Amino acid sequence: MRGAVREQVELGPMMHLRIGGPADWFLEPWAEDDVALAVRACREQDVPLRVLGGGSNVVVADEGVRGAVLHLGGLNRIVRDGHRITAGAGVTLPSLLRATKEVGLAGLEKLTGIPAMVGGAVAMNAGTRDGETFQHLVSLTLVDPDGNIVVHGRDRFAATYRDGGLRDAIVVQATWELTPDDPKAIFERFSASLRKRNATQPVSQRSVGCVFRNPAGDAAGRLIEAAGCKTLRVGGVEVSGMHANYFVNDGRGSAADFVALMTEVRARVRSTSGIELEPEVKFWGF
Repeated sequence: MRGAVREQVELGPMMHLRIGGPADWFLEPWAEDDVALAVRACREQDVPLRVLGGGSNVVVADEGVRGAVLHLGGLNRIVRDGHRITAGAGVTLPSLLRATKEVGLAGLEKLTGIPAMVGGAVAMNAGTRDGETFQHLVSLTLVDPDGNIVVHGRDRFAATYRDGGLRDAIVVQATWELTPDDPKAIFERFSASLRKRNATQPVSQRSVGCVFRNPAGDAAGRLIEAAGCKTLRVGGVEVSGMHANYFVNDGRGSAADFVALMTEVRARVRSTSGIELEPEVKFWGF
């Protein structure tokens, strides 16, 4: 496999939460073919495989994870073809938004402020109140669980709230059909969204983004605040005083602290509202 293969790599420094132990193996493929080879090798050797994007929606156990972690940061090309933009799985959303703004293509501003890479954003259909990743998406290049590279149109997937419906396929490339617009107008919308996000969410602190899914017809943050959980703390992890659906790490937190705080918050929300909050964050190694 072209790229890097390393053993016992600490995952905590790569996570937005800055929590988590080591991975047995850490794979950094160079291109799509190398991703496919890595998938086939892990399958043949019966090695569990996880895919790491920007590390913004994952809590890694303090003991780490067994098996291999695949990081796609090397797949970072952006290509324009008319009104279409194709980005590799390792392109960060901020980089993608800057690139589309510079060439005067609009439609992705709704993703402003999401600290993710393209692969992870597509896999979980990441979004904001203004829209989701699958809007304007026209095709995906994937590596399927057997290690084959396949290309599918958007209509192949039944994307839902925070789930791209990809099952175990790995995104290596995504293409969007966008709309021509004045770069200045795009930048103004981008800036307005960013200001709003910075004013309402603890973007400068260590977190995983939203911890819980919004239940139908309500907001998890509102339910958590109504249950009196703002600034509730376990160890080094605290419910944000700015947005109650964010848990922030003061630098001393552990995965065990995060899980204990999450359990307590769910119990209090259940007691006050009768609603069972469902996690949006993913857990590795638990």
